[in-house]
Amino acid sequence: MEQMELEERPGLFTRLLNRFQPQEVDEEMEADSVPVRNTYRIAAAHRYQITVRRQIVSFQDAVAAADGLKRGEQQILNLTAADAQLREKIKDFMCGVNYSQEGTWEEVGENVFLLAPTSAYVEVAPASPRMQATKN
Repeated sequence: MEQMELEERPGLFTRLLNRFQPQEVDEEMEADSVPVRNTYRIAAAHRYQITVRRQIVSFQDAVAAADGLKRGEQQILNLTAADAQLREKIKDFMCGVNYSQEGTWEEVGENVFLLAPTSAYVEVAPASPRMQATKN
């Protein structure tokens, strides 16, 4: 009967260190070759999900956006195609979902909104003088 050999799993700290360790380079170099610098490999980062909802015309579209926000996906909502009463209902609903998720709510344009989860950092640049003049 063969004996089983158990391998220890590396801990979190060891796995983090292994991500930035230099790759092994052959020590043997010819006399006329150029010295090789250490190269580092960086593990692929996770993608960040952004969902753009261009035409929200029903409340079901808003529910899909709310589900995406709850999953941690950034949402860009365009409510220009919705009628005024539905637009207000969707804004109230999404405002509540965003509040419960402690996310960020920014109005990007007229009836266009950016909703970002807590994990996203949203930096809002000050409005340009031209932009301020159009609001007056």
